[in-house]
Amino acid sequence: NYLGGCYFFTADEARIQGKDVLLIEGKHSKSGSLPSLEDIKDGLIKMVLFANLKEVKIGENKYNPQAILKLTTGEGFNLSKLNKRQIDIYNLLSKEAETNSFKIEYL
Repeated sequence: NYLGGCYFFTADEARIQGKDVLLIEGKHSKSGSLPSLEDIKDGLIKMVLFANLKEVKIGENKYNPQAILKLTTGEGFNLSKLNKRQIDIYNLLSKEAETNSFKIEYL
């Protein structure tokens, strides 16, 4: 950047499945029905980066990057426990994922 620094974005998890490498960014809430909006926004920044990678290599092997935003809660995700605001966030996230070619896992 203009300050001369280097910044490294890392995935919380990475798994190889065939020719794909899953780049997973996880956000968690111990007590809420969804992680905080700030955490979700942070995860979306990484989704933009991971979903737009042109080439991913591990050693000499090339892989297709698959970006995944994993949202977890202490009691497990339950759509019926979401309030109106959280349902709106859930719906917006679904559209965002479809538009920008990443997946969302709710656990």
